[in-house]
Amino acid sequence: MSLTVTDQAIAGGAALVVLVTMFLVWRSRRALNRRLSAVVTRLERPAGAAGDGGGVDHGRGMERLLHRLERSADDAVTRVTEADAAVQRMTASLERVSDGVVVWDDHGHVVFQNGMAAALAGPEQGQALARQSLLDLRDAALAGEARTQGLDLFGPPMRTLVVTAAPLDDGWRTVGAVAVIHDVTDRRKLEQVRRDFVANVSYELKTPVGALALLAGSLAAEEDVVIARRLAVRMKEEAEGVGAVIDQLLDLGRVEAEERPVREPVPVGAMVAQALERVRAQAQRAGVRIEVADTGPQVDVMGDRRQLVTALGHLLDNAVKFSPAGGAVRLDAASEDEWVSVVVRDAGIGIAPRELDRVFERFYRGEAARQRTSGTGLGLSIVRHVASAHGGSVDVESTEGQGSVFTLRLPAAAHAVRWSA
Repeated sequence: MSLTVTDQAIAGGAALVVLVTMFLVWRSRRALNRRLSAVVTRLERPAGAAGDGGGVDHGRGMERLLHRLERSADDAVTRVTEADAAVQRMTASLERVSDGVVVWDDHGHVVFQNGMAAALAGPEQGQALARQSLLDLRDAALAGEARTQGLDLFGPPMRTLVVTAAPLDDGWRTVGAVAVIHDVTDRRKLEQVRRDFVANVSYELKTPVGALALLAGSLAAEEDVVIARRLAVRMKEEAEGVGAVIDQLLDLGRVEAEERPVREPVPVGAMVAQALERVRAQAQRAGVRIEVADTGPQVDVMGDRRQLVTALGHLLDNAVKFSPAGGAVRLDAASEDEWVSVVVRDAGIGIAPRELDRVFERFYRGEAARQRTSGTGLGLSIVRHVASAHGGSVDVESTEGQGSVFTLRLPAAAHAVRWSA
């Protein structure tokens, strides 16, 4: 059967439609290939990457692009995994440093903050100054300026911080900022201790040394035997004062050098007797009695005999020094479970409430103490150091004008003994 002109026209139109459709599909597929190729290229590693498989042809067109896409996806997953591991290592490292660290992005949002930074500049009211300082330093750093600022936080507890902030850039622009918060409280305290040491020791040594020089000059020119003997006695007293200062410095040096004292049973009676012997002459000159209570059977204490005698001696020395003439110092000892408490009571000038927290600080001397007696302010510091080194403690209760009570608690030994003064 022959086709009519109309049928031929319809067949030709259909063929044209098919050809146009095939062209559009090919063109769309080609555009898709180009887009897919661009995505693959962006995913592939930069210079030095594996390329397209070392020249091996894995197929043509879409198949090859899919192969490259799979390989690039694997590489991307590997890079992300390695980056995550690096971030975790960095985060763990920064969490362990002793300084606070804060990192911001280029919009000023916190992207990292370790625990120390959170503690030093947290939401508490006393840390508002630290938070505001961080914001000011952050803004300066994001503007491209590195700054350092010191802060005194009055707490409690009192802290001294040094905050340093610097910009972060990628070589072209600022991409963020980092701040490091360094707590220098202990360093400042150490500097203050050193200044107090120089001031106190210089004063305590200058006065008796100057007196010795004057007394020696007077003695050299004195012909009267009675006056010469009196001057010699004064010289002896001043020399003993110098010796006391030196002894305290040596005691402190020995105690601090022996961070782990020898542990052995020390009879409480022997410890008390030796400590009393150290202060007996001083108590007699001051007209102060030392009363020791006989509390019956007592356990030994565990520790270094020399250090324990030194600590108790300083407690007794302190009590005698601040007791009035004709007064008394009382010493009691009692055991309770695994502890032995040695208590030294005096009826002296007492300690002001605002000074109770500081009396064990090295070189610290209260206002009343400075007016009444000389001293280096080391005795009670030595007591606290010895108590801490032995796993014990020392506490004080005091009322101004009525006296003080110091309690030295030490670990007991395993067997009991009877002690008496």
